Amino acid sequence: MNANEMNENEILKKIGVRMKEIRLEQNIKQKELAEKSGLSMFSISQMETGHNTSILSLVQVLKSLNRLDMIEPFLKEKEIDAATLARFIQSQQSQRKRVSRSEGFQRPEIRPYFADEDDESTISLAADDSDVNDEK
Repeated sequence: MNANEMNENEILKKIGVRMKEIRLEQNIKQKELAEKSGLSMFSISQMETGHNTSILSLVQVLKSLNRLDMIEPFLKEKEIDAATLARFIQSQQSQRKRVSRSEGFQRPEIRPYFADEDDESTISLAADDSDVNDEK
């Protein structure tokens, strides 16, 4: 069965079974593996029966079993070809282009706005209600 078709619990059980197989192939008892990895026997037992565990515990056990090769695909840096790298660099340079001061950059002048009396957008405020038409 493909790992993508399994649920999380099934995956944990498969990992636990495989860890136990590796331990038994090396003729190591749970107590020895616990001492070697710095974990408790309970933790080793829990891992082997497919219970949830931390990644750190998994790494400690695999290291103690000399099987870190099992997680090497996670540790490898992705290699990219020269053409892909060139396209990436070019896209980053075009996005980050800035105007330098030596190219004549000038800050826009900021002036406060004061409305003139002749400006049509100003509203005159009446001191009394004489401008207000009452329809009675």
